[in-house]
Amino acid sequence: MKLRWSPTSPFARKVVVLMKEKGIEGIVTKEKSNPLKREDREATPSPLGQIPCLITDEGLSIYDSPVIMEYLDVKCDGPKFLPRDDGDRWVVLTRQALADGMITSMVTCFVESLKKIERQSGGIIAHNRAIVFNGILALERDVSGFAGKIDVGTISIAVALAFVDQTFPDDDWRGDCPSLAAWFEEFNKRSSMSETILSDAREFG
Repeated sequence: MKLRWSPTSPFARKVVVLMKEKGIEGIVTKEKSNPLKREDREATPSPLGQIPCLITDEGLSIYDSPVIMEYLDVKCDGPKFLPRDDGDRWVVLTRQALADGMITSMVTCFVESLKKIERQSGGIIAHNRAIVFNGILALERDVSGFAGKIDVGTISIAVALAFVDQTFPDDDWRGDCPSLAAWFEEFNKRSSMSETILSDAREFG
């Protein structure tokens, strides 16, 4: 299998963290792609031109990150990170959706920041920042439900929170969310996290 990915993408990071936790890095070849370059987007076998994109041994292109993570979880050996039981499954998938929504809003803020200052929309940035911090407050209320668990939901949450620190470095979300901060500090010590720290997209060549 081959994974089109970028060291700057939090969505790609989610997939790589899961690969490390499952112990399957050796069966997936990572192929670097710069999502800011047109030629790299065109070379990605997804009609959206987005990463991550997994190409299976049979030539099937799978995207985006939630689908890739489920595919790898189902098809590959190792611990399972997406419950099959109905009740737990929907809770985990909803947590993943919350984290993904936060990441999407942060990517929007980043794209807006690439514009010249006079063309940036303060409204767009404020709206998406509010989405992110509403998500953090929701996770603080829910943290007792996922503490001690490793699944696609908690992987996504940890990657999202790390991206918050990168996107909004001057905002101290930990002060308002001490339980979530304690959980993240512990989860972030995992080797799958420390080995996948994101690069700055502005410096990616």
